[in-house]
Amino acid sequence: MITTLDDYPIHQTSLPLAIVGTSDRNFYDRFWFNGFVGDGSLYFSVAMGFYPNRRVMDGGFSVLVDGCQYSLHISGELPLDRALTKLGPLLIETIIPMRRHRVRVNDPERGFEADLTFEAGTGTHEEERQILTDGVQTSMDVTRLDQFGAWSGWIVVKGKRIEVDPRVTNGTRDRSWGVRPCGESSGRPHRWAAQMYFGWSQTFWDDFVLHGVFFVDAKGDILFGSGATIPRVPKSDEPVFARDTGEIAATPSAYKFDYIPGTRRIRQAMTRYRRLDGQMFEIEYEPIVAFQMAGLGYFHRDWGHGYWKGSYAIDDETWKLDELDITQPHLFHVQQVCKVTLNGKQKSCGILEHAAYGPHAPSGFKALHDLYQPA
Repeated sequence: MITTLDDYPIHQTSLPLAIVGTSDRNFYDRFWFNGFVGDGSLYFSVAMGFYPNRRVMDGGFSVLVDGCQYSLHISGELPLDRALTKLGPLLIETIIPMRRHRVRVNDPERGFEADLTFEAGTGTHEEERQILTDGVQTSMDVTRLDQFGAWSGWIVVKGKRIEVDPRVTNGTRDRSWGVRPCGESSGRPHRWAAQMYFGWSQTFWDDFVLHGVFFVDAKGDILFGSGATIPRVPKSDEPVFARDTGEIAATPSAYKFDYIPGTRRIRQAMTRYRRLDGQMFEIEYEPIVAFQMAGLGYFHRDWGHGYWKGSYAIDDETWKLDELDITQPHLFHVQQVCKVTLNGKQKSCGILEHAAYGPHAPSGFKALHDLYQPA
């Protein structure tokens, strides 16, 4: 089936672009954005996912402000033409690739409206390819790009209007695609899903962003990961890539995540990266507020990614943070706005994303959902 995207010379197989190069039902393609103020007073996130072999499209908009997280969930049948990046009241526009994006939300009946523009402040960074296998089956094979910048615009959520000031509202955009577990199971679950432990972070400094990601096994060893110091760039109307702006790769070499007793929620953390030029970067994280990734469908009991919910479905929910039972497994996955310290001296702000499921010897976790108990 030919679509508008076939008018561009971007084909990777002999098939039209509506047909992806694998029949794996778990193939996906995804937009994801976050924005936050460094003191934790505001965090918001936006996502839109495409699952061509499931014929599903879903999206979400979630805002954390004044101790409450407000989430809008949307799902529908995937159109053949994936240039149509609109689902119900949610629209994501690529104004200038690798530079400027716009997000609009228009659902005043449910209390969600927004007009937000992301302006890149760095080049686009490509993470190392992430591959996990389960015997002869590939359970995860993902490429991800990241870009860092600032947001401007406004949000109205449940009657509260929020002006988004680009001078203080940092942001990350994440585009990922490939294969990872999603939607209804077609048989025995992938083995790797019984143990998942990772960290993904961005810390924002005057002239660069330090970004990193790593996955860890049950023994506590880093399986694989990548990172980089990514220089900030002047404002422009041209696409920009980190590879052209002097980024320097940095390998994750150590981490230490400490938990609130009786939970799997980080109370303080440290990560260490070694650049190719030998320079060490040690980041200490002091969490301020935690955004539940379930607000965008991650591990959500009803709005998980890629599930068929009919030709169109929409709903919203509100959580008061101080009333959440964070011992529930679907709330283990969070992004935390943090105060950060670089090499014991410089101080700034950043995001630390973490999920811990299954065994992890350094933390004392032995089962899928057991909780941290201090020695």
